[in-house]
Amino acid sequence: MLPNFFCVGAQKSATTSLHYYLSNHPDIYLPKQKETKFFVDESEFNKGINYYIAEYFSSWGTEKAVGEIDPDYMYFPEALKRINDNLDTKNIKIIFVLRNPIDRAFSHYLMTYRRGYESLSFDEAVRQEESRIKKSYFSNFHQSYVARGFYLKQIEKILEYIDSENMLFLLMEDIQNEPLKSVKTVFQFLEIDDQYIPENIGNQFHAGKVPVNLTYIDIIKRPSAIKGLFKILFPFPKLRRLIKDSLLSLNEKEIPRDMVINDSVRKYLLDLYIAENKRLSKVIDRDLSHWT
Repeated sequence: MLPNFFCVGAQKSATTSLHYYLSNHPDIYLPKQKETKFFVDESEFNKGINYYIAEYFSSWGTEKAVGEIDPDYMYFPEALKRINDNLDTKNIKIIFVLRNPIDRAFSHYLMTYRRGYESLSFDEAVRQEESRIKKSYFSNFHQSYVARGFYLKQIEKILEYIDSENMLFLLMEDIQNEPLKSVKTVFQFLEIDDQYIPENIGNQFHAGKVPVNLTYIDIIKRPSAIKGLFKILFPFPKLRRLIKDSLLSLNEKEIPRDMVINDSVRKYLLDLYIAENKRLSKVIDRDLSHWT
């Protein structure tokens, strides 16, 4: 069975919560792996659409709504082209969850910093982003804090493949403030039973963290000798990933209170996004004046 819906982002906008709520619905099938990256990861995509179906959808039963949640499908334009080339996009529905792009950018930065992929301050990273993301796919993937916040540009590219009637726009604050109403809206959009109430509705699934020591991350993630030994001791990739994630979690702490967006950076970003947000507001028919 091929997907008939995608939640394409934005990244850091409560898509993890949405994945949990949707995966509990008896009429929805989602892969256990939240983000397969199939349509953005070259090595995965080159394995072919039959691999994609077998790897992620072989357990499909009779669920009416079959989909995937992957925020990178919104940002990388090749994803929708590949989806269009391999699936029937006339019958595919797209769900967006959008967040204040300034707060989204900072949350993205904290995630990248926590993973050991960022050494600059948020201010420095924002100022250097344009040149950085042009240099490599890695930088564009992990350090595109500002670029991913130009939502309308991304939506307009998706409109080249998907009819606007098959798009649903939610805001992150919808899911945070009215989670049950939000998921019911999604259920109605997917034309399934909207009376179902997911377990743990309203729970927070991702608490923000930062690393205690960046050197510790380098030791766990980077040195080839340790990686080689790790592969010998733990030959199964999923087990290695589980152990690595557990080790990395030992190096995490709550975000310090003084680790915030300073006023000058916030104003800089607000000036960047203000015109885009005004246009976006009209397209999705939502008041975004609180995005300051």
